[in-house]
Amino acid sequence: MKNITTFNFKELEKFDKVYVLVSGGFDSTYLYEKIRELISPWKIYPVNCYNPYEYNKTLKQIALDRNMIFIKPGKYKDVIKNSFLNLPKAYKLKKEKKYHKKIFPCCYVLKHKNFKKDKRFKSDNVVIISGIKQGDGRQRGIWLRQLSQGREPRNQSEGKTTFYHKHSNGILYCYPFRDYMERELPEDIKDKLWSKYSHLDHSGCSLCPILVLFNIYGEGKRYERSLQYAINLGVLPYKEIDSYADRI
Repeated sequence: MKNITTFNFKELEKFDKVYVLVSGGFDSTYLYEKIRELISPWKIYPVNCYNPYEYNKTLKQIALDRNMIFIKPGKYKDVIKNSFLNLPKAYKLKKEKKYHKKIFPCCYVLKHKNFKKDKRFKSDNVVIISGIKQGDGRQRGIWLRQLSQGREPRNQSEGKTTFYHKHSNGILYCYPFRDYMERELPEDIKDKLWSKYSHLDHSGCSLCPILVLFNIYGEGKRYERSLQYAINLGVLPYKEIDSYADRI
């Protein structure tokens, strides 16, 4: 499978362990397969932050890897509801051009909180592979461009272009898609992945307030379920409820 990034995957061989974050979506599955082609398989560990609001057949297939690691969240019963209840505040911040995804705690609780506590990922000479790319959104794009220009203010290699970033919690991340500008992978790459993972599709929570906030109706059923959930909670701006509801 061809390398569609500007990253040299073979350099990952220098690490003792390579943890690949996998969600069951195109991006992370591509990285997992590409890395498996090029470095020692005993070094590779697919890692999934288990999400009770996400069902994915591709993950079940990846889970056949003997090294698969699942990180389960702590208390999450009301995390989605609490995030949706922040929609009015998010609309206000968006209007003021001050929006940040941290307004919704669901991603942090489900994907990051327990992961950051795990001592395995803070060990010496290990790295976490993340599939975020510039085409995923404005904020991610700005941050990844800063990495490519050596301008990321918290980076220990400031002044030098890098694919790596060591977070304040001690975890070293690598971003192979740092320079990838498109939102979608090339069709020939998707075809290759589908030949092995027949159920491969975009991953994501069945309910997501971000889809409602930015009116991402291209997400189909996920958007419709999220929109209806927001309407049921009564958290949409009154002037927008009717126009949004027409999309269901």
